[in-house]
Order: sequence, then C-alpha cells, then structure tokens
Amino acid sequence: MAAAVAFMFMGCKKEEGPVDTTLTIQETRWAETASFDSEPLLFTPLKAGDELYDNMQCTVAVESVSEERIVLDLGGCLVEENENGTINLNADPLEEVELSAGESITLVSQTMDAGIRIVITYEG
Repeated sequence: MAAAVAFMFMGCKKEEGPVDTTLTIQETRWAETASFDSEPLLFTPLKAGDELYDNMQCTVAVESVSEERIVLDLGGCLVEENENGTINLNADPLEEVELSAGESITLVSQTMDAGIRIVITYEG
C-alpha cells in the first residue's frame, strides 16, 4: 500500500514558490475619440498562478517563472502589435507568451472602435 501511495505522488510537481523578480504592465486604453495611459502596474515577487491583468475580457496570468524567464498565460483577444502599429484582426489570439529577463512585448486587443494596448516588461 505504501508503495502505491508513493507512486501516486512521484509525478506531482512541487508547488512553485515566489521568485524575487519584477514584471511591469503599462496599459493604454483607446477609443475613436481619445486615448489615455494608466499608471504602470508593478508586480514583485512573482509565482505561478498570479493573476496580473484582467480588463476588457483580456487576461494575463503567470504560468511559470524563474529569474531567467517567465511564461504568461493569456486569455481573450490579445495579439502582438504589428511593426507599423496596426492590428491584425485575422490573427489567432495568443494563448501563451514567453519572455526572457530584460525583454518586453506589446500586445493589443483585436478591436476596431475601442481597445487596449499593453506593454509587458519582464525585468528578471
């Protein structure tokens, strides 16, 4: 019986604890007539499961984190902004993003009348 119980727990991953790293989210909300920037959101320390952003039916949560990289779980209609600042309305929404320490990514909502633009920076 003890062997069966030990076997059941061998595959379980140990709960990931907080990592002393920093992530910043800068949000810009826009509409046809105006846009405005919110105060940057600063998160430290980080651990798997942390919910970082939930706005306009778009979510960002920590899937895994280390001092070298972070994997973010995305929900909603977020895509990478095109190089020229436009939005690809036909792209499949991103489900996951991985950033190394020192990297940033710009994500936008796939909307036409009003939406969000968020810049996520992982400082590591």
